[in-house]
Amino acid sequence: MIDPILFLKLCKDNGFNTFYGVPDSTLKHFCTAATEDPDLQHTICVNEGAAIGAAIGCHLSTSSVPVVYMQNSGLGNAVNPLTSLVAEEVYSIPMLLVIGWRGEPGVKDEPQHAFQGVITPSMLDNLHIDYATVDKDTDIETELLNAKNFLKDNDRPYALLVKKGAFSTYAAKPETRKEYPLSRQRAIEYLVQAQTADNVIIATTGMASRELFHIRKEKGIPHGTDFLTVGGMGHASSIALGVAANAPNKKVICLDGDGACLMHLGALATIGSSGITNLLHIVINNGEHGSTGGQPTVSRKIDLCAIAKACGYSKAVRVESKEELITYLKDVQGLCFLEIITNNHKSSKIGRPTSTPQENKKMFMENF
Repeated sequence: MIDPILFLKLCKDNGFNTFYGVPDSTLKHFCTAATEDPDLQHTICVNEGAAIGAAIGCHLSTSSVPVVYMQNSGLGNAVNPLTSLVAEEVYSIPMLLVIGWRGEPGVKDEPQHAFQGVITPSMLDNLHIDYATVDKDTDIETELLNAKNFLKDNDRPYALLVKKGAFSTYAAKPETRKEYPLSRQRAIEYLVQAQTADNVIIATTGMASRELFHIRKEKGIPHGTDFLTVGGMGHASSIALGVAANAPNKKVICLDGDGACLMHLGALATIGSSGITNLLHIVINNGEHGSTGGQPTVSRKIDLCAIAKACGYSKAVRVESKEELITYLKDVQGLCFLEIITNNHKSSKIGRPTSTPQENKKMFMENF
């Protein structure tokens, strides 16, 4: 397997010193190592398109070749700047793309990655991006040298498509951070307890959907009122907007995460100006990308409630304790934004939803 520390050293030896990206579970050990490397200029971006944009700015101002890392599902966010700015036919910007290959054919993965995994190589072909496939047996020193030479000779992007299990484990350094009383799972439990028969929940991708499903199953509560947005990070709030606007007699709850909310933050402006009055937008803020190794988000450095309020939400409140949360959930009216500050504790017993996306969709639609 490829040692993440060695990989980063070889990157620096080949002149790749600036990194932008969005953490991915396939790349999580590399991502965490990059986060803790003091010799890198490393920025975790809110979405993959923004990472491409930052890399363009880096190249324009330094003539260096930056690295942009992402999960292959993030190619969707990156396509516009890759085709309309980076492409050889436009500005011809060199950058090294490191892409985690979720859903690789023949490798077991979650259902949201199945289609993306199949089409990823053809997407790169259609984008005219040359690439090499990287697995645990790859001579990464040779591949990075090949990438360096390609980028120098062609002045356009080159990609490393990284298979599952290519990187060995990197042990993150112990982190000292303020401890908050609530975990995400406990916060979701209190939300489920406060839910009425007329409520429906749109849950974001990642651990929030998995924990919601687990809680329902553990307590014997039907989960047909939940739509588990198992893919499409950042789009749960827009799905919730569509549901709320077309089902005004329902109370719609969007169960969001801080990384997901930041990924498509502009959705708050659309929701806030929509005129709907039946949506509670909850952001569970643990300050990290929890599903990909705990890399930090910027959510603790900004005021999400102030942003929501400025976007037109009628009420925006931040809570940190069980008591505050339960009190708030007793009487929620209008278009509201609720930020729940939590710790980063998670149970190892949380499995994946056992219903298929199609089954989940069918059960959810029976509520309307």
